[in-house]
Amino acid sequence: MNEHPTHREASIYNWLGEHVRSFVRWWREFDAWLNQPLPKGRHIAWRWLAPDGYAWFVPVLAAILTLAMALGPTVEMRWGNLGLLAIGFALLFLLHAAAGRQALFNQYLLGGQLVILAALALLLLVNSRPETYGMMTARPRLHVGVAIVCALVLALPAAWLLASSLFRSNAGGGLADSLPKVELFLPKNRYDFMGRGPIAALVSALVIAPIRYPVELLLPGSLLTLFVPDHYLWYAFGVTALVAWIVLFLGILFDRLMEILKTVGRLFFIGPQRVISVLVIVVAVLRLADVHYITYLFNAGSRGYGNTTIMRYIVFAYAVAWYYGFWCDHFVARRLMRLIDKQHLSITPVEIAYDYEGSETLSTVRNRGRTIALHGAGRLKIEGRYEDQYQRQTKAASNRAIQFMTPAEMLAQFRTQLERLPAGQAPTGDLLASLRNFQRSTLVYPALVGALAYGLIGGPAVFSFLRAIQPPELAIRSERHVNKQPAALLFESNQPNGGCGPLQPTMPRIAVVASGGGTRAAIYTASLLRGLAEHDQICNVVLVSGVSGGSAALGYFALHEKELRRPRDTMDVKAWGDFSQAMALPFIEQVIDGASDMRFAFGRWRWASSACHEAQRPDEDVTGWIPARSRLGAILAESFVCHMGTGTMEAPSFGLMLNTAIVGSFSNNGQPCQANHNLSLPERATRCRQFLDAGQAGGRLVLTNLAAPASPPDDGSLHMQLVTLDNADISIARAAALSANFPPVFPDAAIDIEASGEARMRYWVTDGGAVENRGAMTLYYSIRDAFRSAPQAPQALPPLHVVIADVSASAGRYSESFGFGSVLGAGGQLGLGLETELRAAIERLYCDHSSEISIHEIAMPRVFRDGGIGTHWLLPNSLSFANPAKPSETEILSAHDVETLVLALHNDISETYQDEAAAKKVKLWAQDDAAAKHDANWKEFLASLTPTQSEDGCQVQGGIKD
Repeated sequence: MNEHPTHREASIYNWLGEHVRSFVRWWREFDAWLNQPLPKGRHIAWRWLAPDGYAWFVPVLAAILTLAMALGPTVEMRWGNLGLLAIGFALLFLLHAAAGRQALFNQYLLGGQLVILAALALLLLVNSRPETYGMMTARPRLHVGVAIVCALVLALPAAWLLASSLFRSNAGGGLADSLPKVELFLPKNRYDFMGRGPIAALVSALVIAPIRYPVELLLPGSLLTLFVPDHYLWYAFGVTALVAWIVLFLGILFDRLMEILKTVGRLFFIGPQRVISVLVIVVAVLRLADVHYITYLFNAGSRGYGNTTIMRYIVFAYAVAWYYGFWCDHFVARRLMRLIDKQHLSITPVEIAYDYEGSETLSTVRNRGRTIALHGAGRLKIEGRYEDQYQRQTKAASNRAIQFMTPAEMLAQFRTQLERLPAGQAPTGDLLASLRNFQRSTLVYPALVGALAYGLIGGPAVFSFLRAIQPPELAIRSERHVNKQPAALLFESNQPNGGCGPLQPTMPRIAVVASGGGTRAAIYTASLLRGLAEHDQICNVVLVSGVSGGSAALGYFALHEKELRRPRDTMDVKAWGDFSQAMALPFIEQVIDGASDMRFAFGRWRWASSACHEAQRPDEDVTGWIPARSRLGAILAESFVCHMGTGTMEAPSFGLMLNTAIVGSFSNNGQPCQANHNLSLPERATRCRQFLDAGQAGGRLVLTNLAAPASPPDDGSLHMQLVTLDNADISIARAAALSANFPPVFPDAAIDIEASGEARMRYWVTDGGAVENRGAMTLYYSIRDAFRSAPQAPQALPPLHVVIADVSASAGRYSESFGFGSVLGAGGQLGLGLETELRAAIERLYCDHSSEISIHEIAMPRVFRDGGIGTHWLLPNSLSFANPAKPSETEILSAHDVETLVLALHNDISETYQDEAAAKKVKLWAQDDAAAKHDANWKEFLASLTPTQSEDGCQVQGGIKD
């Protein structure tokens, strides 16, 4: 006869229960060993490393915080940092030595640790100077750890006072007297099946797990997802989430397993740790959704797989949260130990005896020989011995019985069992009332200490973001203007031409337009410029206009004109190689590394005005108590200065236009603001917020060496906002960084005009691509304006070739966007419309002068710009490419091979690849791109530079003009 279904189902449940029981017993013994307070009597060397009476991780966490304070979250190995590290560890060892000799130091170990951290913070404050990227000094950088230490120094004593206040008994020693009446070993055997319908229980537990524990289910896979390679992303997340689901499913079935999971979960799912875990999950979901701003940071680092700086930030954030959470929980556990200690010692005991006087049938643990001890993670360990019969039934290897409880769980047991006692045995006085108050306190206390931590960290951060003074990314102080005339560059002969010979009247002029696109645009523009040099056309380049990544490449070209802009027979191949390498630098990694500086996280009262080899200026400071908080774009600007050079706009011999988008402005003149007029421009802009103007938002601000175009008539009519700044002291590298200040990663950047004799003005700008991403519009404005001083028709003008290096991503397929697709694409469409009108007007002007202008669209092949090379100032170690004609075909290339492929688009170089087969396949995809037609357009452009007999009439967009 077949076994009854109910018995079969019960056997499944009990089989699981047997294995869970074995695991739980092993885990409890492991937990008891791992998290036990370190015993007395150890060798002196071990006591110097870790004091008696505390779990091993207490000194480890203190050491991690000491290391983070000394070296910073990015682990800076400067001599000043190493000196702080030596001081910090020496003080820790001395504290542990004192704790081994004096019980008072051991009792107040936290106070000693906070004093050490505060001393390191003070030394850091005293020894640090206003920092910039690339500063060459042994002094340590002032990092965000100082603010975190200040928060800990305030929050932990406050938490101790809260615990002392909330867990103070009004019942004298009633809790200690009642302890023998309370059975703390849970009486129910929670492994054997005791009811009907276990299959239903299994299915319901499986369904409930993701609903009841969503954060717990997602976090393990999310942590792994942040750092696995792209092609293993979904596999790693799916497998890890499935394992977490199964474990939670078993935890729902078996209470004691869930106790273990909750114990482990205390590391990630309570207090400040939970906020960090939720943020990790959000970032992981964004990476799984292939949001480029996220995936590019985590897919790979420039020096190998994984962004180690972000890893360190996450580890240090958890370490701080664990440190704070442990001590907050420890305060409550110690208070409870004092309340249940009959001896009422002045020093909180680590362990007390606990002999149960109630019925021996309530649990399987002997009544005598029990103990209660402080344990790791703010818990209490209850230990005893199993009865012999139970040990034989369960075949346990040891008769050791262990139970872990949080103070809240122990108080709940106290209250439940004391309330059930007969009237003759019930406690007298206010004990039950005190227990109810304690239980309420276990709910209130975590909320209060959590709010305290969030307030001390988040409050100053939000205040500094909203109210702090913003130092400028670019300060213009020279009243001298470069005022280079575009007409002289386009039409005149025998003009100074840098290291090249003067251009003759019949020689074509070339204007280069470099679109936005971060690293992708930068390396592509560098490749195109090198192609012009190899075909001996680089000396004919007279005007350049760029946006974002294109601006970075054009800025480097302008800063290194002496080495790069030469005739072909004197071409410096090494200089061009350095150019390509500089454009592939991981600028976003440098930004992430510097983001933990105090000047970005909370602000400082002083800031440096120059970086690397820029002309030294005195540090600037604020008036009053409100700090100055730099924006992340300052790191990008300083990094550009260090890696590109310190030249200014008066240096280039050709016309240079670096385009930004206006967000807002502030005029210091004529405003009725009541703030002190002697304050600096950054301070007045902060204190006169009611006079900040967003009327120019969406307009263009061009940083250039060209004369400003003619202003529209001031007749009250509306017109496009076009602001041109051509002061001689404008840093080209900083101007390029402002053009590449892409949102939302970089907040709005500030440009201050403080030249004597000019109106003091501040502009806030963002990436030039926010208005239009090609950069051609301002070039066309400049060319059109040049005709105001052009020779009279019909005198012939030199022909002009406009080369547009466009790396903008394709529009892609339509999907529901709730209108945002049109909102985000409108600027580009309007820009193209205006560009077309300007182009037609310029073509007519050239035709009137018996010459012509040719527009050459040299778009990057789609395989590189549609999901291939990103735009976020990082060229990872490996990149994935898909065939535009057949997206299912993909290849993975190294950064070296990608640089070589892009360089080979316009240059005859020796192509050596690390993976030649994959590189050749991607190159073939680029050549077969019928939409971009890159190779055909490039060859057509080169052919057009050779003089040919002109046709009658000239082509004008929209028709022929005879």
